[in-house]
Amino acid sequence: MKSCIRLQALAALLLGSVALHAADAPKYSLASDNHILAQKLVNEILAANPGLVAAGMHCVPPGGEKQAIIASSLNVIGKPSDPEDILHGSTVIAPSAKAPKLGVMLPLHDRAGKELGSLALQFKYQAGEDQVKYFAEATAIRDHVALQIPALVDLFVSVP
Repeated sequence: MKSCIRLQALAALLLGSVALHAADAPKYSLASDNHILAQKLVNEILAANPGLVAAGMHCVPPGGEKQAIIASSLNVIGKPSDPEDILHGSTVIAPSAKAPKLGVMLPLHDRAGKELGSLALQFKYQAGEDQVKYFAEATAIRDHVALQIPALVDLFVSVP
């Protein structure tokens, strides 16, 4: 009987510990709850490009200090950008070691050509495929999106 009570107490302690760790985990917003122009553009990018697995925008919000994910096909809205996601003019092309996809991260511009942050695109990809083809496609997507962005502040305007 005593060992049963001890096991129950240990189980309660472990479950409480798991609950505390879950409560400590950062909470990010859902893409479906993100009703700003940036999210609308990300949704349109995915709808128009069936070869994409995911897309997202990283920018420093007006009045903010650090770059974060402001729009994404994943539920990570508000997550601080990883250091490798902050580009400052460069482009990164990286095959995934875990899945058949290729990540292309490019500088995101407004229609005047001013750099606003980064555009992250993940393409369906098999090892050995031509990465230059995906780079060209990513650049075309980025340039098309830039034409729809008057300025950084406009990415945060509410849309229906």
